[in-house]
Amino acid sequence: MLQTRETPAPVKDDSLEYSRQLVAKGRYSEAIHLLNQASVGKNNNQTYIQELKSLRGQQKIVEEELNDQLLISNTSALKNQLPILVKLTKSSDNPQYLQLLEQTQAQLQSMRLALSDCGWRHYKRNNALAKDCLSIALSLKLDESDQNLMDHLLKEQSKNKQALEKKEKSARQKRWKEKLDKRLAEANRLLESGQLRDAKHALQKILKDVPKNSRASEMLAKVNRQLQRYIDNLLSAGDRLYRDGEIESAKATWRAALALDPQDLRAREKIQRAQRVLNNLENLRKTN
Repeated sequence: MLQTRETPAPVKDDSLEYSRQLVAKGRYSEAIHLLNQASVGKNNNQTYIQELKSLRGQQKIVEEELNDQLLISNTSALKNQLPILVKLTKSSDNPQYLQLLEQTQAQLQSMRLALSDCGWRHYKRNNALAKDCLSIALSLKLDESDQNLMDHLLKEQSKNKQALEKKEKSARQKRWKEKLDKRLAEANRLLESGQLRDAKHALQKILKDVPKNSRASEMLAKVNRQLQRYIDNLLSAGDRLYRDGEIESAKATWRAALALDPQDLRAREKIQRAQRVLNNLENLRKTN
């Protein structure tokens, strides 16, 4: 079956950038060809030469890793055939099956050595690939050196996982602190602008999430002190209006105090008293 090939990359003035785009798509050969042409046109510019050197190194590593992945795939497939060949050898007198079994075993032994080599070549730069190679190699034959390397890789993987989890936790804590600082800043803005009820609500929500936050606790205490002063002033103002016979105005003033603190029993009692007086006055008006 014919395989289609991507159109070769044209030479461009922005060859460095375009070659990097090709590399991002895995098209190393085209990127190297492009830079080769570009470096000639630019009299072997050192930037192009260094980039070429880097690309060739990357290409070699990628090619090596892909070949090792192919080795893993082929070995796994061949290993899966082994039990079937064993059964065929036992169930048939055909000597070809025994010959095929012996060839397969010999081929797997050769592959095992190649997989062991893969693990040792990659263990410093590609932990996952090294483990995959060693895992299959050890499943074919236990080897002390390979097992020691596998144990080391698993230990490194665990260590890296813990480091990553610690880093992610630190990042989450940082994001949480930034969010909390914004909430505290907003609560402080509400406090400073006299929006005490909103400030109190915001601080109560913060303390529900972070009960031991000292800054929020201090700000809430300040809000409560200011609210209490406003409530006391409103109650006193309502009392003066009530004594002057301005019952409706007194009631409205006490309602304002109750709005600041719906749990204030003093305001509730005063409002109820004012309402009783107003009801009595209305009844007198009707009887007259």
